[in-house]
Amino acid sequence: MTALKQHNSKSLNHRLFAVTLFAKAVLGVLQLATAASIFAGAVDRLPALTQWFFRAELAENPNDFLATRAMSLAGVIPTSDLAFYTTYFLAHGGLHIAIVVALLYGAAWAHRAAVFVLWAFVIYQLFEWLTVGGVALLILTAIDLTVIYITVREQRSRALLGS
Repeated sequence: MTALKQHNSKSLNHRLFAVTLFAKAVLGVLQLATAASIFAGAVDRLPALTQWFFRAELAENPNDFLATRAMSLAGVIPTSDLAFYTTYFLAHGGLHIAIVVALLYGAAWAHRAAVFVLWAFVIYQLFEWLTVGGVALLILTAIDLTVIYITVREQRSRALLGS
C-alpha cells in the first residue's frame, strides 16, 4: 500500500472514529434525558403527549402508519419496572459520556476502558435479549459492536503512530 493510501485510510478511520464518538455522546445525552424523564414521571403522560403530537395527522388520516404505531407503542410502555429503566439509562448514558470525554482528552486507558465497558453492555444486552427479547436490544448491541470495532482500529492506529 502506498504512503498516500495508508494516510487516507488512517485519516478516514480517524474521521469515522470522531463521528462515532460524537454519536455516542449524543446517545449518552439522550439516555440521560430519558432517565431524567422517567424519573420525573413522563411515562404516565406519554400517551397523552403522543396523542397531542400526532393529533393533526390522525385527524387527516386515522390509519397513518407512523402515528398509529407511535400511539400503540406509547400505550404499552412497561410501567412496572421504571426504577430499572431509570438506572439502566443513567448508567449507560453516564458511562458513554465519561468514556467519550476520556477519549477526547487522550487518556491512555480510555480506549481499553471503552472497549471493556461496551463489551459488558453487549453481554448484558444479549442476556436480556435471550430472556426478554426485543429488537431494540439487538440494535443497541449492533451499534456497540460497531463502536468496539472502530475503537480498536483507532487504538491500533494510534499505537502504530506512537501517540
